[in-house]
Amino acid sequence: MRKINYLLIAAVLPAVSTGIQAGPQGQPLTVTKSISADQQSAASSFWTAERISAAKPFPMPIDYGSSDVDIEAIQADAEDLGQPGMTPPGRGQADPGGAAEMSFTDELQSLTDEADDGDTPDVEGVLQGAGMDVTFQAGALGTPADLMAGTTQVYTSYLVNSKSALWKVYPHKWVGRLSFRTPSGTSYCSATAISNNNIVTAAHCVYDTTNNRFYSNWVFSPAYRNGTNPYGTFRATACTVLNTWIALTGSFSINTWSRHDVAVCSVGRNASLQTLNQAVGWAGRTWGNSYTQLHFNSGYPWNDYRNIALTDGAGQYLRNCTAESFTQTTETLGSGCNWGPGISGGSWLTGYKALEVTGWVNSVNSGLFINTQNLYGARFNTSNIVPLCTARGC
Repeated sequence: MRKINYLLIAAVLPAVSTGIQAGPQGQPLTVTKSISADQQSAASSFWTAERISAAKPFPMPIDYGSSDVDIEAIQADAEDLGQPGMTPPGRGQADPGGAAEMSFTDELQSLTDEADDGDTPDVEGVLQGAGMDVTFQAGALGTPADLMAGTTQVYTSYLVNSKSALWKVYPHKWVGRLSFRTPSGTSYCSATAISNNNIVTAAHCVYDTTNNRFYSNWVFSPAYRNGTNPYGTFRATACTVLNTWIALTGSFSINTWSRHDVAVCSVGRNASLQTLNQAVGWAGRTWGNSYTQLHFNSGYPWNDYRNIALTDGAGQYLRNCTAESFTQTTETLGSGCNWGPGISGGSWLTGYKALEVTGWVNSVNSGLFINTQNLYGARFNTSNIVPLCTARGC
């Protein structure tokens, strides 16, 4: 019997028809679920602000084996990095006539009401006050950035948008909550806006490999913050996963599964008829890079790395771990972090700089080992993010 070990109880959906992108010699690379107009409309109607806020985190896969790095595989793969590539990030468009503000008045007013005072916020001061500088930590010990060197369980973490001033700042506004339905109820993961009105997330938030079924009713809320969806929601029109993800069997293993745990979904317009990229812009993408990169890893965790619920706004605020990634095994990255379920699918940005339209997604959160302060994800390459974006037109 095939089984994935999840932090929470996994759920499945009825089988659906799919579209398949063929590779060389007809070998399928990706599988796509197209979502009908009626299904999209139903998702938009179902996902009220209250339901989005109330949704619990989707099960994050955990590996019950050893967390030791795979030295033998690393040595065998050391010189096979592939050809690096990237696509640029982009800025959203102005809101002519205030259409979005009129559509989301309540959402925006809720954020305004939480402001610390009536003056224009000092965003840079808020960032520094939140610890968003080059101070890294291993437990309670500070570690200078030049000593990180891709060390396991070394990181700094903080709330990103606990201050209302930060909800509309680039590049934070690219990241949001991805809400969807499973047979057992509602759930959410994290996701990030990328080009051509797509989002990137984890495959385990899209397709259940245990029962070979897609989930349903995905809507994306960029810059989600404490029950508010300041740019509205964007319903998925199609979601694509790798055929290698679908073909996996047995128990979840970071060393063999995480490299395939990537998905891309196309999304439609919000209630004010804006596209996702018009509303918030998009993160760049990069692939084929070395295993050691400085990442800004962000999402909406509900629990921590021990699977204990957070006490200060679980799942309601964007949170971050900043750390250098390390090589876990072939095509798989590890990176220090203390977050857990809810951060699934959250992006690992390279080139992060607050207040600027800059940042390239280099991985997404896949799984963890309980009580180990790391997260793991695919090294983006020509076998995962490239065919996914070819299928979805990123």
